[in-house]
Amino acid sequence: MKKKAIALACRMDSERAFNLTKKIFEYLVKKKNEIVYLETRIAPKILPPNGIDLSEMTSENTKFILSIGGDGTLLRVAGDLSQHDPPPILGVNIGSIGFLDESNERVIFRDIDKLINGEYSIEARAKLSSYLMRGTSDEKKLGDAINEILIVSSKNSKVLQVSIKINGIFLNRSYLDGVIVSTSTGSTAYNLSAGGAIIHPTLNMMQLVALNPYARSGLKPIVLPIDSEIEVHLLRPRLNGRVLIDGRRIIKGIQPNTQILIRKSNSVVKFIRFDDNYYSRLRKKIIGMVRIPRDDSPEEF
Repeated sequence: MKKKAIALACRMDSERAFNLTKKIFEYLVKKKNEIVYLETRIAPKILPPNGIDLSEMTSENTKFILSIGGDGTLLRVAGDLSQHDPPPILGVNIGSIGFLDESNERVIFRDIDKLINGEYSIEARAKLSSYLMRGTSDEKKLGDAINEILIVSSKNSKVLQVSIKINGIFLNRSYLDGVIVSTSTGSTAYNLSAGGAIIHPTLNMMQLVALNPYARSGLKPIVLPIDSEIEVHLLRPRLNGRVLIDGRRIIKGIQPNTQILIRKSNSVVKFIRFDDNYYSRLRKKIIGMVRIPRDDSPEEF
């Protein structure tokens, strides 16, 4: 049986990320005798023959892929990998937050040894698919999201008017700046800033959050089963909409009277985990903590 490779991808606009990637490559090849693939954008600077497109990496030819950068790099890598049985990803943070990343430049070589020894678990997370539909025509797939699908106006100064259905049942019609439908993974991203709830990433749910809805619309954040289907119907005449998928892919010029359908994707993203440290990571990187003296008590009247 042919030995599977370990793949490397990194943030290209960071010399720090690239230098670390090169060190990891040399460590894997020279000290661990591993076969190493390099995503095509970095291969010319390290070893051109080892270059392979992310879309060609699957669990059949790749044991796992290391994404060196931050959350943005990890989302890019996961989005560009083959969507049919993709390899698991280890995020290596060299940025500021890196909430999705499991490792960092300080401990990466120790973690590589764990990977090679099989001392890790794989956390599969659901994704969302988005589609366009006008009238009764066929669905046109836009793409899959790991974090969220955002629907906004084509003009920043104009609000949308939308009708929202869940599983074919009318829920609400209102004016608003936009609609976010997020995964559990994306609950700590744009969703959280917009007033949504934090959801543990292993829970198979999606979340619907309205951006600045008209005061009397009554539309509040809603957590839904992952197998729900959300339909957002653009109603306002002469105002196009835009769909943003994970903040990376932008679909412009979506005309009025178009339905945007969002449902669970047939594909998943697989993250490598070493420890069950979600809550400590959440505290350190998302929630934060105010240092309160233990003897702090209210004044007695």
